[in-house]
Amino acid sequence: MSSAPFRVVVNGGLATVTIVGSGRGNALGGTFWDDLKEFMETVGHRDDIRAVVLAGDGGTFSVGMDLRWYLVRLRRAERSGTGSFMDDDVRHLQHAVTAVADCPKPVVALIDGECTGAALELISACDIRYASRRARFSLPEAELGVVADLGGLQRLPLLVNQGHLRELAFTGRTIDAARAARIGLVNDVYADSAALHDAACTLYGELCRHPAHVMEGIKRVLGETHQEGIRRGLEHSARWNSTHTGADGLRHAMTARLDAAAP
Repeated sequence: MSSAPFRVVVNGGLATVTIVGSGRGNALGGTFWDDLKEFMETVGHRDDIRAVVLAGDGGTFSVGMDLRWYLVRLRRAERSGTGSFMDDDVRHLQHAVTAVADCPKPVVALIDGECTGAALELISACDIRYASRRARFSLPEAELGVVADLGGLQRLPLLVNQGHLRELAFTGRTIDAARAARIGLVNDVYADSAALHDAACTLYGELCRHPAHVMEGIKRVLGETHQEGIRRGLEHSARWNSTHTGADGLRHAMTARLDAAAP
């Protein structure tokens, strides 16, 4: 596996970002969050990029947060006595997801296979979501004793109704691509990964018919409508987990989940 958390290929103005992550299943850890934020902020200043596609490597979008990586961070924080670690670190990760939402260019997620937890929160920040028939979605943070805190609970209500979202968040259950399309989580469902990328290229051709400043203007106007509510919600979720779960509780829950998943 490459040490880079994602690969970027720019072809004719379309930047395809293929997530590799820091662990099995394109787990999101290591430098992924910092590199994603930096890339998305850079995209806004690159005239050679008109749109961005986010996809996963090897038939999986992402299994979500890299728990092994995050456990190391928790243990270091506990040893150093950094009481504000959870607050500070969640905000740090939130900024990376917000950079996707704030990117002035259209961002399209192509979901093939699993899309879990932090990965689902990540695609909620994209403008358009296409899925393959084998795509699966879940928001299992409640199983770790925490509230999803990277923006999913703030942005998903703009996509699906409250009943569907509460069911996902309360139960942590997995839904398939067909149901994701029915509830509005994804725009459309395609046969396989190749069809997903073909759909993205077709969409890009349509986007390129319009001036770049119009695409940016649409994003700015749509985003401004909900920006303050999202900001308040992000702050509230960060404080809630720090107050009610804490680093020690999260460490024990993550350890138990990893032990349960071990062969």
